[in-house]
Parts: sequence; C-alpha cells; structure tokens
Amino acid sequence: MLSSKYRLKKKVNFARIEIDGAMHQSKSFGMGVYNRKDGDPSQFGFVISTKISKLAVVRNKIKRIMSDVIRKNLEKLKNGHDVLFLIKPSIVKIEKETLERETYEIIIKNLQNNIISNS
Repeated sequence: MLSSKYRLKKKVNFARIEIDGAMHQSKSFGMGVYNRKDGDPSQFGFVISTKISKLAVVRNKIKRIMSDVIRKNLEKLKNGHDVLFLIKPSIVKIEKETLERETYEIIIKNLQNNIISNS
C-alpha cells in the first residue's frame, strides 16, 4: 500500500487531472497525468467503479496490485505529478502478473513525458 503522502485525496485534484491532465491508455486502464510543477512527491489515485465488480474485495485487490508496483518504483519517479488510474472492466479477466507488467510498462512508456527520472 502506498503511504499517505503519495495518495491523491481531494476531489479537486481528481478533477484537475481529468480537465487539464494528459491521458494515456492501456488495455486495462487509462492513466491521467497532471504536472503540478512543484517539488512535492508525486501522488497517485485510483478510480474503480462498482461496474467493474460489485465486490469490494476484487476492487481493492486491483488497487493493491497497482499501488504495489508504484511503491516499488517510487525512487524512479519524478516529483510534482498527480497521476490517476481509471480502471476498465477488462481488468478483472487478466492475471496478477499481467496487471503488474502493464502498470509498469505504462509508467515506463511515459518517460518522454517526464514522469520518470533518468537517475
């Protein structure tokens, strides 16, 4: 689980990403990125509708898997970004390893958008 300082909490932050952020699509989710242009740690949020699964256990498992990949790669990520993952229904049909790989790849793919540091 991501620690509190790395999690998006306020509704205004979610809305800012949806309005002003750049969207990137993968097979199982979309990722919105907003560059705050500050030195604070990047923050991450997840939107998983009950349409994905009525079971909170399933929705929370998806969030745990994705946030664990992010947590393991925090040292590579630059500060000053808000990142929102918008989960698609197809995610419930994929394996854990596939979801981990897809999450990692979409973060790496956005290297040119300065989400990841070169160090």
